[in-house]
Amino acid sequence: MTQERFEWLEIPTEEPKKTKRDQKIPDTIMGKRCPECNWLDDEAATICFRCGYRYNVDREMAARIAGLGVTLPPRVIETPQNLTNFFRTHGRIRPPESLEIHQLQLRAEKMRLSRGFDRLICLDTINVDHYDHQVEASLKALREMRGRALLADEVGLGKTIEAGIIMKELIQRGLVRTVLVLTPASLTEQWREELSEKFNEEFTVVDTPKQWRELENEEYGRWITSLDRGKRAAHSEAILAREYDLLIVDEAHKLKNRSTLAWKFVNQLRKRYVLMLTATPIQNDLIELYSLVTILSPGQLGTVRAFRKHFTDKADKRQPKNESSLRGLLNDVMIRNRRSKVDVKFPKRQAAIYHLALSEPEWQLYANVTDYIRRRFKEVEGNKHLRLTLTTLQRELSSSPQALAMTLRKMVGENGGYGDHARGELQEFLALAESIKIGRKLVAVQEILERFPGKFLIFTEYRATLETIIAQLDEWGISAVGFHGGLSIQQKEAAVAAFKGEDSLDGEKDEKKSKSKGKNKCKKSDADQGVRVMVSTESGAEGRNLQFCHQLINYDLPWNPMRVEQRIGRLHRLGQVNDVTIFNLSCNETIEAHVIELLARKIRMFELVIGELDLILGNIDGAKSFEDLLRQAWQSSNSEDDLKERIEGIGDILEKARDKYGTVRDSNQILDDALEE
Repeated sequence: MTQERFEWLEIPTEEPKKTKRDQKIPDTIMGKRCPECNWLDDEAATICFRCGYRYNVDREMAARIAGLGVTLPPRVIETPQNLTNFFRTHGRIRPPESLEIHQLQLRAEKMRLSRGFDRLICLDTINVDHYDHQVEASLKALREMRGRALLADEVGLGKTIEAGIIMKELIQRGLVRTVLVLTPASLTEQWREELSEKFNEEFTVVDTPKQWRELENEEYGRWITSLDRGKRAAHSEAILAREYDLLIVDEAHKLKNRSTLAWKFVNQLRKRYVLMLTATPIQNDLIELYSLVTILSPGQLGTVRAFRKHFTDKADKRQPKNESSLRGLLNDVMIRNRRSKVDVKFPKRQAAIYHLALSEPEWQLYANVTDYIRRRFKEVEGNKHLRLTLTTLQRELSSSPQALAMTLRKMVGENGGYGDHARGELQEFLALAESIKIGRKLVAVQEILERFPGKFLIFTEYRATLETIIAQLDEWGISAVGFHGGLSIQQKEAAVAAFKGEDSLDGEKDEKKSKSKGKNKCKKSDADQGVRVMVSTESGAEGRNLQFCHQLINYDLPWNPMRVEQRIGRLHRLGQVNDVTIFNLSCNETIEAHVIELLARKIRMFELVIGELDLILGNIDGAKSFEDLLRQAWQSSNSEDDLKERIEGIGDILEKARDKYGTVRDSNQILDDALEE
């Protein structure tokens, strides 16, 4: 078996890259000479910069008029650019509007400049630690863009927070009663939880056309659905049947192509206010940005032909030209904060993998149960319930013998689905699992705690594993507290207070209850000094601010990378003052070792800023997720060698997805550099 080793992952410090814009030869600037002083001026200039000579005056005609004894009145309007050049740049040559239209435009401008949103009234009612750039972006979207904005901050700067603040402000001012949020299918629940916990707005995830038809006449509502589901004919007909006060579109870059069903669906939605969120407003072509802006403000960037002619470089479709004019037009609809420009410091990440060798009983248990699962999968292809149970068994093998034993007891006690031979095998596995009191991972946790001082947050997927860790740490004299979905609100608050080192009366009350169950021990002395370790499940730590801790142990790894990212995000986020260290426990020659290899080597997720992982996974070809690919590889493999080959194939897919994201990031860097003032 492979030897044990402790490996620090190399996380390079990202240096700012030189873009093609920085490296290319400057464009030739056309100019003209002043006939009076010989100064070289810009071709479009109307007045000489040095002597004031007017280029656009017809001197021959002026002399004839003066010869007739006529004195021309002084110019009322001066502009540094002649009208022909102005219209050529903006691509809009049209006759003057009527006086009535002009007066209407004047009234609209006065209303635009009115002090309707001079301050945000919602900030005291939301549960968010907001930053200056988020408040400024929210005010700009409300005051200058009238609630129709493309929120395009770089990843990790809190676009979701900005959208939530804008939504809450409009609701509190009585301007919004109905809200529709369109997200990727994988993020519907995450959006629902965040809007509930941070903004106190309860949303309903709508999944069926019948639900939409029932909501058609509702005057008040908060709804979330996935864009992929909403665009389907059966759903879109019902969704399009009504109007919405506010539409929020997450991952808006998926609307880059105006010929797609998704773009047409969103464009047809009747909405008063629109917020579109994306960290990558262009992928490979500036025309993709045109598509997004057209949903917000049709005609803002002119026609497609005019946009391509005046703002897109023929040699590189990602490179803008006439940057100042494009910047002015985009400033009316797009807000893009960059990490280099805002006063926000992200903590560094450092990550390690502790490669562990299973003990002989543990390895025997892993090998025998894995072989059983492979055999049974082929026998029960039509039994979805049993296949799901077998998948759970495989994942519990990588967590702890205690978690595995809990499922095995249920399987042995069930009446259907197992013959005498299969039941006998399960009983043997159960006996072996129950004989393993302290697994190699538990000892690894003790070693890490002895080597590295300070508080630790330990994540596991399974309640049985959580309870095993806490019980063993207690035997070793290490103070620990559990945090999971089965605790009451008061018990959760007491656990966090104990971990943080705060006194809590509720904690003392709940301590008496929890001691009798033996599940959530926290002594009063621990609460005074602070419990050193919190062991948590994913469901337990949702929405919790645990930034007073900066060390995390992934005791086991979910097959969904976004859940790993969410674990890390509990500590590595805005407001964290220390560098964050992530320890990953990985048992050699197990499925878990393959998972950590894909995450660390192929996606290189521990190098990423929060938010980038989702953009990379979104580039996986086809509709399958990382978890689907991994599950399919595991279920289809006939042996460990076969599994390794299939995992290598997944690695190739992930590398391509990361390369695609790198290209997209470079494209947006070019846009940022071109539009920077």
